[in-house]
Amino acid sequence: MSQSRADSTHSLGEIARGLASDVQDLIRGEISLARAELDQKLQRVVMASVWLLGGALLGAAGLIVTLLGIAAVLGRTMPIWAALLIVGSVVIIAGAVFVKCGMGMLSVQNLTPERTVANLQKDAVMLKEHT
Repeated sequence: MSQSRADSTHSLGEIARGLASDVQDLIRGEISLARAELDQKLQRVVMASVWLLGGALLGAAGLIVTLLGIAAVLGRTMPIWAALLIVGSVVIIAGAVFVKCGMGMLSVQNLTPERTVANLQKDAVMLKEHT
């Protein structure tokens, strides 16, 4: 009888150690998932930034030449200062639209690691149920 008590106590200790090990493995796995997902989101931010910068540079180069041509054409029918003011206003509005689109790509909602958050919520529920 004393032998079975020692076995059951030992088994309970092993179970507790196994549970602690499983919880550690779970936490390590969640941290790895979070890192991987955040790396993916960071790559998205870098790519969005590259596209924004590239678009801005190419757009600026082509736009300057085109806008000078448009201002020259408008300058035939009105004072050149008015033509430049109109063309400049249109460019500012277009630039604002580009910035708004780029900022939308960088919103917090698009960068939230959804899978990690969902897994952490599931893990929290599971741990509450088992403790």
